[in-house]
Amino acid sequence: MDDNRTLTEADVKAIAAQIEIGITQRFQLNVGRGVIVMAWKVVMYALVALAAYGAGGGFKKFF
Repeated sequence: MDDNRTLTEADVKAIAAQIEIGITQRFQLNVGRGVIVMAWKVVMYALVALAAYGAGGGFKKFF
């Protein structure tokens, strides 16, 4: 193959812009997933703590 293709400055800038957009979107998705996972863990720990408190007789004081 004897292809002598060259990229112009505009081509390089367009490629770099698309790469930057892709990296930014992936980062934002990963951060969003991390926040959701952390919130889910907090909810689960709270439910387990509430269940343990109730199982230990903690609610008898109030009712």
